[in-house]
Amino acid sequence: MPHLPRSTRLLLAVALLAAVATGVPAESPRPAGAEPHAPPPAEADEARAPAAGEEAVPLPPGLGDGWYASIETSMGTIVARLLPAQAPQSVAWFAGLANGEIAWPDPLTGETRKEPYYDGLVVTRSVALSRFEAGDRTEIGQNAPRIFVPAEGAGPVNFSRPGRLGHVRSSLDRINAVRFFVTAGTLPFLNGLNPCFGEVVAGQGVVNRISEVRTRGRGTPLQPVTIRRIRVTKVGDPPPLPTPVPHEPKAKEYGPHPTATSPGP
Repeated sequence: MPHLPRSTRLLLAVALLAAVATGVPAESPRPAGAEPHAPPPAEADEARAPAAGEEAVPLPPGLGDGWYASIETSMGTIVARLLPAQAPQSVAWFAGLANGEIAWPDPLTGETRKEPYYDGLVVTRSVALSRFEAGDRTEIGQNAPRIFVPAEGAGPVNFSRPGRLGHVRSSLDRINAVRFFVTAGTLPFLNGLNPCFGEVVAGQGVVNRISEVRTRGRGTPLQPVTIRRIRVTKVGDPPPLPTPVPHEPKAKEYGPHPTATSPGP
């Protein structure tokens, strides 16, 4: 052990006595000129924290070029690839409302607002092994701004497989551009009736869990499931999204029905 000056030995002795008295281990003095210890590296967050003024949208790696919706809920995040070529107006209105690019009438106040529509809403209906629905600001599942889309969305991606996004058809056979659902099961009887405008690429387990929560009348979850926010963003360089066009529905509008589809249960 190198010889220490008498003054250094006295300092060490005082530090040792103080440590014994307080129960705090003494730290050895750092030799002159030595660098301080670097702090341990911080663990990486699952999603990069947004910088000041930036709102990061969590997307899984490895996605192909296209438009994607990130649906962040109180039970987890769902990511869906949108289908503008198959359901152009359904995607246009959904994206514009989600990102706050379209003005909409507030059904609670009657005021016109232009901000992200879905932020803070709750799931209004959950059906086990089937789907969950959202988009009604009154939280009763039967009220939304009077914005409609035409019968569209019949294509290779349909409700014959789980993990599909669709718009709700009202009792008057009009397709509301605001209320939407995400499927947890196969619902082929919806093909040709409801626009299929997206497919889940991550978070199908979240969809399933939301559909299976305990409910009361009309399928309303006993414990609220919140849509924290929905954002639509692009990966790569896809074609621009279509412009939303106001649509006045006829009495009844239906898309083409696949001839091989059997009715659901």
